[in-house]
Amino acid sequence: MPFVKQVERVQRFVELLHEWYVLHRRELPWRDLWDLKESDRAYRVWISETMLQQTQVSRVIGSYKKFIQQFPAVGDLAKATNSEILIAWRGMGYNSRALRLRDGAREIVQRVTLRRAQGDNAAVMVSSTNHDTLFPHTIEDLIAIPGIGAYTAGAIRTFAFDLPTPAMDVNIRRILHRVFVGPENVDGTWSANDATLTKLLETIIGAWIAAGHRGSDLYSALMDYGSMVQTKNHPKWAICVLTEKGIMKATPKNWKPPVRGASKERLKKEPGRTVGTTYIPNRIFRGRIVEVLRDHPDGLNFEEIGKWISPDHREELYEWLDQLIKKLIQDGMVMEKKKKYFLAE
Repeated sequence: MPFVKQVERVQRFVELLHEWYVLHRRELPWRDLWDLKESDRAYRVWISETMLQQTQVSRVIGSYKKFIQQFPAVGDLAKATNSEILIAWRGMGYNSRALRLRDGAREIVQRVTLRRAQGDNAAVMVSSTNHDTLFPHTIEDLIAIPGIGAYTAGAIRTFAFDLPTPAMDVNIRRILHRVFVGPENVDGTWSANDATLTKLLETIIGAWIAAGHRGSDLYSALMDYGSMVQTKNHPKWAICVLTEKGIMKATPKNWKPPVRGASKERLKKEPGRTVGTTYIPNRIFRGRIVEVLRDHPDGLNFEEIGKWISPDHREELYEWLDQLIKKLIQDGMVMEKKKKYFLAE
């Protein structure tokens, strides 16, 4: 491959990625919300980004639509009980995300209410009919909200406020690394750290906007390309325009698939136990407990829960199961009444 200067590589990358995106972009319900009020956009982006954490887009679409229908504004979410949230979150996994969303909504409502009480006439009370929540704009204020981390804060600024902000997720990291650094290591690690890639992303954002493109479209394009072309385990080299035009440093010749079994070894570092021949982390069992209690509003006793979540339930596992349930009670997901367990109110 001929030598390409970094500035030229960035320029060609922006041109080719935008051309590809125009033809192949995905239509998703949380994109292109520019006809909504700013705070409504921020709320919906926040919900979608939280749902998309470790969950496939295809699974999120239906859940997102139902969730927004049930909780159309941050004020509606703030008023939800634990059980309402957990039931609405069915099928998404990582149930603590749902409770953090609700807690974050309450924090936003409290901040607006406080500003109102202090005489800030611009601060408007939050309700389902008045959605202007004065959603925080700065990275610092956004990450101070429960459930919002650095990447989600950057996504909210980019997709809701049209303030393109460098933020690194797995798809973005993978594409930038393969194009500008080279293939990832066979164990799934990266030669370049996120600080280096973030500086590169800042340069790309500048070139993208200078070319007259909307900043949020860059992130959408990177995510779509990472999901549809430059996937983690099976890159589609034959249809990769970046490979065809010779600007990608990773190639079919120097890229190797991750070592089989490496992810399983990382999984075994999580607390859990083996059922049959399969190692299952405790977080999966906790998710099963929440799932079965969604379907049993009248509650289940200790033995019933054990039989529902594990085919090898037996007396030697009582202490293990007790610790799982105690953790869920501590996290506000489960409660106990008269020796039966229910979703927390």
